[in-house]
Amino acid sequence: MSMKPYFLAVCALFGLLAAGCSHTLPPHQEINQALQKTLATSGYNYTSKSRLTELALPEKEIKADTSTQQYLQQGIEAARGITVSAEGAVDLKAKKSEVVYHVRYDQDNLEVSIKIPLLFDYGTQNLYVGTTFLNRILPLPPGSKGKMIKIDLNEVLQQLDAKADKLKEISGKKGFDALQEGLKTGILKGFAELKDERFADQPLQDDDKAGGVVRRVGVQLNREESVGLLLTIADAVIQRFYQDGILTKEEYGSLMILTDRQKIDSYLESSNLALTLAIGLDAEGRISRMETRLAAADKDNAYRLGLENISSFKRYDAPLFSMKPELTGTVDYKVILDAYMTARAAAKAKAEAAKEKPAKPEEPKEQQQPGN
Repeated sequence: MSMKPYFLAVCALFGLLAAGCSHTLPPHQEINQALQKTLATSGYNYTSKSRLTELALPEKEIKADTSTQQYLQQGIEAARGITVSAEGAVDLKAKKSEVVYHVRYDQDNLEVSIKIPLLFDYGTQNLYVGTTFLNRILPLPPGSKGKMIKIDLNEVLQQLDAKADKLKEISGKKGFDALQEGLKTGILKGFAELKDERFADQPLQDDDKAGGVVRRVGVQLNREESVGLLLTIADAVIQRFYQDGILTKEEYGSLMILTDRQKIDSYLESSNLALTLAIGLDAEGRISRMETRLAAADKDNAYRLGLENISSFKRYDAPLFSMKPELTGTVDYKVILDAYMTARAAAKAKAEAAKEKPAKPEEPKEQQQPGN
């Protein structure tokens, strides 16, 4: 038997395999599939960084005196130097999430930062606050160093009477599940409805390669498309809350008015709005990095707002939590509150006692003898 047909068949087979390996889905279809894979996971770790890229208000439109206008403009300048970062984990099975917010100001040779660690257990409706600057300010009871502050939201919400039951549902397991399902439905529907031409492949950046991104897809949306995407997500969340019995029919109707597309369009018809996304996919076809930029301005470009968020995701289905109150121990917020109120009352009593204490009479000065 001649080897030529066999050799040609093997070459053809390798050619098919190579073509199959190099084949990729169109950008829009790839993103839709990646969203389905990502939203089907049971948890993940994430990092996020948000900042203002632009904020401008015309001075002549600020109805205030000259000095107040000056302070407002200085405040706007200061806002541009603020960055809010977050690092956390979400476990959809255990119904809990943690996040460490890092608020940082770096401008004009001044750098200030503060971290706020939070852990929320939706099953028990307990909020835990990690060690922050508050632990240095508030009077803590002995033996509480290094422990997390525990806040039982059930106890806190009981003070709100009629609104307590509603807030308990929203902040509990039922509300947590409804929010996740609503977001999932809205995101998948919103992206599926976008036009194919809004999606395009982009070259990988250095940060993409370092984060394990194998494909980068850009999404460019105008005002109508941006508003439509956001309203679709909001509408899905509201409907899910209503379907799960968290919202009454009246509450549902009131909230649906806020997502009415025609009314929103009429409010924004004289403004410019653009949403730009850069979505990075990992080797498993899930989203591992997302850059979101929002630019908004009025028709005269006098008012301008720019927002940027860069997020990365990892450890899908195996989230790792850094805060573990069961190991570090906790101190109840009521103990800290009582200690604070006691210290405040003592300071007030001391100040009042100092006011009531009679002034010490001055001793007469010795008269200086002549010639001395």
